[in-house]
Amino acid sequence: MAIEIESSELRRITNDFSDAQKVGSGGYGDVYKAVYNGEAIAVKLLHATKGIDDKQFIKELRNHMKVQHPNIVRLVGYCNEETKKYIELPDGTSVFGRHIYKVLCFEYMVGRSLDKRLSGISLGDEWCTHYQIIKGTCEGLCYLHNGCESRILHLDLKPANVLLDKSMKPKIADFGLSRIYTASRSHTKVDSVSGTTKYMAPELIRGSMMSDKTDVYGLGVTIIEVIRGPGGFEIYHDSGDTNFVEDVCAYWRKRDSTTNLYQVETCTKIAVRCLNHDRRKRPTIKEIVENLNGIETQGLSKDLHALTVNSCLPIPDKISTAISGRGALDVVIVYAFDCTDSTPAWYTVDNGIFWLVQEKLTNLHDSCMGYIYVMSTPNTYTSDMKVVDSAETKQTGYTGFAWRRMTCSKNMASGLAEAHKMISNRGHHNGIILFFSDGLINNGDFFDGTENFVSKVPVHTFTLGGDAYNHVLHSIATNSPGGKFHSNTVPERPNLSTPFSKLLDSLLGTTPKDDEMPLSSISGRKPLDVVIVYAFDCIDSTPAWYTVDNGIFWLVQEKLANLPHSCMGYIYVMSTANTYTSDMKVVDSAETKETGYTGFAWRRIACNKHMASGLIEAHKMINNRGHHNGIILFFSDGLINKGDFFDGTEDFVSRVPVHTFTLGGDEYNHVLHSIAANSPGGMFHTSPVPERPNLSTAFSKLLDSLLSGTMEDKNYQ
Repeated sequence: MAIEIESSELRRITNDFSDAQKVGSGGYGDVYKAVYNGEAIAVKLLHATKGIDDKQFIKELRNHMKVQHPNIVRLVGYCNEETKKYIELPDGTSVFGRHIYKVLCFEYMVGRSLDKRLSGISLGDEWCTHYQIIKGTCEGLCYLHNGCESRILHLDLKPANVLLDKSMKPKIADFGLSRIYTASRSHTKVDSVSGTTKYMAPELIRGSMMSDKTDVYGLGVTIIEVIRGPGGFEIYHDSGDTNFVEDVCAYWRKRDSTTNLYQVETCTKIAVRCLNHDRRKRPTIKEIVENLNGIETQGLSKDLHALTVNSCLPIPDKISTAISGRGALDVVIVYAFDCTDSTPAWYTVDNGIFWLVQEKLTNLHDSCMGYIYVMSTPNTYTSDMKVVDSAETKQTGYTGFAWRRMTCSKNMASGLAEAHKMISNRGHHNGIILFFSDGLINNGDFFDGTENFVSKVPVHTFTLGGDAYNHVLHSIATNSPGGKFHSNTVPERPNLSTPFSKLLDSLLGTTPKDDEMPLSSISGRKPLDVVIVYAFDCIDSTPAWYTVDNGIFWLVQEKLANLPHSCMGYIYVMSTANTYTSDMKVVDSAETKETGYTGFAWRRIACNKHMASGLIEAHKMINNRGHHNGIILFFSDGLINKGDFFDGTEDFVSRVPVHTFTLGGDEYNHVLHSIAANSPGGMFHTSPVPERPNLSTAFSKLLDSLLSGTMEDKNYQ
């Protein structure tokens, strides 16, 4: 319990507050080192400012007395005393003047303040020290906000007000002192706060009310400076959210080879969220502490042991340790397709999932990735496995290490036993098999024996289409430690699917690329996914088709280029009856009408006549993308040859807005109206689309309103 110390005693132990014992100065007073009752203490003599409020001082003093937490500086004593002091005036006369001593005495922190240690680069190069400071500061602030009888706001959180003890444990100081000096003035204006502008939340600068989110903003800047040094905040502003996270990870990868990069990335993303200009979107300090606790306790941060450790496989004398602090992981992808030709499912795995796993494993040093599939010739399998090479990408291609084509019996063609053997030969106890089936097995004996195979590593099974053999996939996963059959179908474009990417993160223990939403550092808005539907029942190109393909397509492309990471897709039935052509990819701002469009996964697939409008397929394309922000632009020439073209679409309920347009006749406008009405925020636009939409200011503005005002359906999955 803090005790009252008389001013005479304070003058004695500080040598009358001599400069020789002064150890610091701040916005609220000077600090002197002294010894009291055998304990080193810091004596903070508050400035005798005219605006100081005595009632507020007593209130804050009571707050300090009640606070007891290992990450809050302990109050030892105080003084609130008025004395008369002999003062000699300039004219030679002498008087007794009134002098008020307002003093707070704290435990002395030998490690000095955090800002001085940062500027002197004296925190050392070990990430664990920096993380300890971040975690302790967060826990101290969480106690102030949630652990006291009533919430305490700091209002001036910054490195100068975080002190370090001899073991580098952080302790928050000077909380609430700004109120002592501002109680007699406005609490809402920036000029009433004695904080440093860089650490001040934007709402304070605008003159808004203080809140717990005010402290969260100062915490965000403090975390950034702990992670990236005194100039970290400026680096953040120059580079933007996404690039800054990548910069910090690269910085720590070089600085400390034992760094846990998952912790680095998580802390950096927390700091970025704390700096949101909209205080409602900043996390609470309780959420931040829970997040930090999570990365320390979850299996994801501890080598995936909860999923993949298996004492039955051989354990090497020395396990390779990742740069990130996590063990190497060995993954084998199994293409379980009973076919002699490449199929859409095969392309999904080979062009999408393979490279998505490759990218995630580059963060786990010395990890291996392998694959096995039966493709070109019946009853043979192709396989390879090697250490992941971060230089290899989808663009550069994969360089085979021990590429093999082997003969196998029909019932072994699923590749499960061989995949297990590949991991066993590697010698690590951290392994996982990702087993993909297209669900369209030609002969039942393809899976014979696999139902009873007991794996010593987790096997996660997926279907990419039909469900005839889902019971087999379920059995395979059940017969492995920690394996699971994932009943949700794999998206056709997994690189564009946030949910599937996050699922892989949870399985592989890699770091998610996005936190709450895809970062859009240029526009500040979420990515938008748009599919253009050409609803023309024809076998030849028509004027309406040229209007969409040569005009509307490129107009939408140009507008989406301003929303980073947005996707645009299209689907139409054109050249051959009862087939549709489609594609979808991230918008490339370098592509224009003059340069042309480079297809990503161009497809021509057969469809039923009543499905030819493409609405259901368009909806599926957006669903695969995985974001909340999607919209379908549905164009009809109004000249449908047969009435069954739109059968079923009137009753289809979309989860994203569908805006419908006519480019000619109006015979089926009632259908277009129904399609739009069955979507959230959709609308049938009765005005005909101009033949040259790029030259139409009105249509261009209409597109602006649609693309910028898209409803976000939080329940959309």
